[in-house]
Amino acid sequence: MVSSYLSEGLAKSLVKTLREAEERVRKIKKPIEGSPLASAGFVDGSYVLEERRGACLLLLSAATVVVRGGAMSGGLRGSREPIIHVLAPKTYSESRSSLLMAMLELTAAHEMVRQGVEAVFLDGSYTSQLMEPFGFAQDVYHAYSRLGRRVDWSAVEELGEKAAQCFEDLISGGEGTRRKLLEMLRSIGNFSEQLYQTLTEKEQDKRGEKEALDFAVVYVEETAYLSALRALLDLSEALETGLFWVAKDTESRYITEQEGITGWLNDVMLLDYAWRGAEKVYTLLEGKEFGMPRGHVACRRLVEEVYGRWSRYGVAYFKLTRYGATMQASFPVFSREKLLDALETLASLADAVKGYPKPLNYVHNLAVLDASLPSLIADEIYRRASSDDILKFMLKPSGRSLLGLK
Repeated sequence: MVSSYLSEGLAKSLVKTLREAEERVRKIKKPIEGSPLASAGFVDGSYVLEERRGACLLLLSAATVVVRGGAMSGGLRGSREPIIHVLAPKTYSESRSSLLMAMLELTAAHEMVRQGVEAVFLDGSYTSQLMEPFGFAQDVYHAYSRLGRRVDWSAVEELGEKAAQCFEDLISGGEGTRRKLLEMLRSIGNFSEQLYQTLTEKEQDKRGEKEALDFAVVYVEETAYLSALRALLDLSEALETGLFWVAKDTESRYITEQEGITGWLNDVMLLDYAWRGAEKVYTLLEGKEFGMPRGHVACRRLVEEVYGRWSRYGVAYFKLTRYGATMQASFPVFSREKLLDALETLASLADAVKGYPKPLNYVHNLAVLDASLPSLIADEIYRRASSDDILKFMLKPSGRSLLGLK
């Protein structure tokens, strides 16, 4: 038995809407006519985490591959070389883990741009990269601000500026991607401690210390993330390297809203229907622009530079093979000139049946981490830690596990 909210009437209404829009949407497709790039980099990342009583054990990985003249050469080895990190405090652990993974991907992409590739393809969405400081970081900032304490925000931003400079120096340095991220994680810890002490050293009331610690850590993590994003965008623009984020699935509704279609339909569902039977086609939406996050969510100078220089972006939907799915590519506006060549490159590397570029599939599978690993590693650290080691208490299994309910 299959249950669904999709009644017969609603299903008929949805099909009617699709058919009415089909002809209009078919007309917006254009053929992909470009020249394959001589070199292109591909990167994807993964994370898994295990929540314990006082912290989370996080595993991060990223995989990279460069295609030159049809030949693939490997780089980061993904799940074969994970980065192990104890995430504390646990606040917003999933969102912060995703942020740190994105930071690793951006740093890996920066390394490939330095190697001279003509374009880099990343998994996901450029708009998601710009969205990062708008979500949980603002929640943490508002939670701390609501305490009503007198905060010397100039001191916060001064420390944020020092942190940003440190992160930018690390990313632009000569070490490998994994070593850079490990150094950045250590620096996040150091700057978070300094900021926490700055916020609490004159406070007699201890009730807001959790909010102060959450804010300090998230503010520095967001600063590190935006440093990585800024470094990648700045170098790519200077070297005229294309940056394209490719999304297999997206809930974006640019075209459905443009066509006046409301309801459950998103763009890829509409295009899959209207473009069935088509191949090597695309449509481009230009002139999109992102706003700027408010408040002290990261080093303000960094926020203003990133959103002042690179808030304009484009979105392209494309389908590479007859039976493949419609996908989305989003990119900063300076990559517009390389779009058709980038799509031609993806088409030349696409699986004939599934229509998905083989290098993106390769780095995805190489990066994927086993979800059981964090638990095994956390158990081993917990077992080996001495009885007075703080990690013994932070990585103690959850109450559910101790009671045999997991």
